[in-house]
Amino acid sequence: RCLHFSVVFQGAIQGPEEFVEGVTIGVKALVGGAVGGIAGAASRITGTMAKGVAAITMDEEFQQKRREAMNRQPTGLKEGLARGGKGLVSGFVSGITGIVTKPIKGAQKEGAVGFFKGFGKGLVGAIARPTGGIIDMASSTFQGIKRAAGTSQDVVSLRPPRFIHEDGVIRPYKEQEGIGSQMLLTIENGRFAKYRYFAHAKVNDSDFFMITKRGIFFVTKGTFGQLTCEWQYLFEEFTKDPKIVGERRLRIEAKERVKSVFHAKEFGKIINFKTPEIAEWVLNKLQNARDGLPKF
Repeated sequence: RCLHFSVVFQGAIQGPEEFVEGVTIGVKALVGGAVGGIAGAASRITGTMAKGVAAITMDEEFQQKRREAMNRQPTGLKEGLARGGKGLVSGFVSGITGIVTKPIKGAQKEGAVGFFKGFGKGLVGAIARPTGGIIDMASSTFQGIKRAAGTSQDVVSLRPPRFIHEDGVIRPYKEQEGIGSQMLLTIENGRFAKYRYFAHAKVNDSDFFMITKRGIFFVTKGTFGQLTCEWQYLFEEFTKDPKIVGERRLRIEAKERVKSVFHAKEFGKIINFKTPEIAEWVLNKLQNARDGLPKF
């Protein structure tokens, strides 16, 4: 189970919380693999037994239908139980009806001799088919357990990766930082991945204000989740210190930009946050990021 131990090892490298999470995933995978292996072996054993019992009936049509049913693997424990129960009931019903139908079919083909042959097959089927149904039910149940305990599904992260600061110190996990750092990597297919994440805040349901170590971004989320940078400013382009106006509006003044002869000149932006507390938080983060710039 090298895969399970690698999950634990990777967690230990990333930090203490990831180590615990890695142990949990590894143990779950190990136990799931063991249970799935035992259930798979039991399913194969009972399947072989049921195949032998079905052969006793000497009924090719019955054996073919059974093979088709057993070849359809259940997707989980619930379907395995349902399919096994259905097979059990079908075995009892077909076994009982065979006592009547087999002699009739035999008589139609071979007369009195066929009647007695069919009667014999009917009696054998009345015992073998329900017995085979019971064994097939066990086999289907074990197949369902194997599917339920299987670990073949892709392992997905339950939360964004931990954001590691430039100093390399492992700090307590903050989901906000994990989300923001991953957002920065995916904006316009990684166009701004070279920037170092610092902080971000939600402006509304589709817009985000992001602060990096070099500047700011106004990011919009599209209908299908794609992230686009609507505008950006580097800190070196600021002409004045950012400030809050009207309690919850952050004002950014920057160097003049001219998009084209058909557009007005830009001297900055105003971002309207939902609450004054968010605006103050963003302003403090913005000041901290600018304070960390190298002084020349």
